[in-house]
Amino acid sequence: MHRILFHIGNLPVYSYGAMISLAVLVTAILMSRESSRWKISPDHTLEAIIVAVIGGLLGSRILYVLLNWEYYRGRWAEIFFARFEGLTFYGAFLGGILAVLLWCRWRKISFFKFTELAAPYLILSYAFGRIGCFLNGCCYGRVSPLPWAIAIPAVDDLPRHPVQLYAAAGGLIIFIILKLLQRFRFYDGFSLIALCALYGILRFTTEFFREEAIVWMGLTLAQLFSLGLTILSLAIMLYLFSLSPAKSRSASRK
Repeated sequence: MHRILFHIGNLPVYSYGAMISLAVLVTAILMSRESSRWKISPDHTLEAIIVAVIGGLLGSRILYVLLNWEYYRGRWAEIFFARFEGLTFYGAFLGGILAVLLWCRWRKISFFKFTELAAPYLILSYAFGRIGCFLNGCCYGRVSPLPWAIAIPAVDDLPRHPVQLYAAAGGLIIFIILKLLQRFRFYDGFSLIALCALYGILRFTTEFFREEAIVWMGLTLAQLFSLGLTILSLAIMLYLFSLSPAKSRSASRK
């Protein structure tokens, strides 16, 4: 593990924060270059990314504190964080989506059209973040006898699944799938719904290899949420596809 990448004078540069910053930078460059294809101003795209980052950080921290309220009860000073620690992806996702939704309404830009551009890069940023988790030694996996299992020095000397890398690889695969599906342009918002379904499957799967508390029927809290997210996303997707023939028939009568 390399929790601290290097120092700038006496200031440590933490690997997790560095990977999140790199994710934002790469996302900003790629989305800005592609935004014109979606008839969205590059300036608006950069603005939306800033809004999403702020909303994501707030949402991530708020959800983390709520999930660990027994620890933070009475420790008000510790709720305010530094070094990008104590975060959750689902909180970042919900906070970022809400922030961008409000921003789109303010800018009078179609939210679902914007998510067609943004969805693949959101999961790409997630992949960067999981690499940051691996370097930081957090979100670690269960003990495993597999030859590629590694020890987390901050935890113990036992070999564990590098589940952070599993998640990063899965995020990259989802990114490729979403970019390929964009060629078909089914309807505005499809990429966001597909992202929710695919990420739910990814998270549900990787949780089996992650060291997390079981809450119900052998599943973790994240698995239960992921299962619900996937089912809901697929249901919405099928419903919207079922409307397409009706829309086509209506248009042909006109």
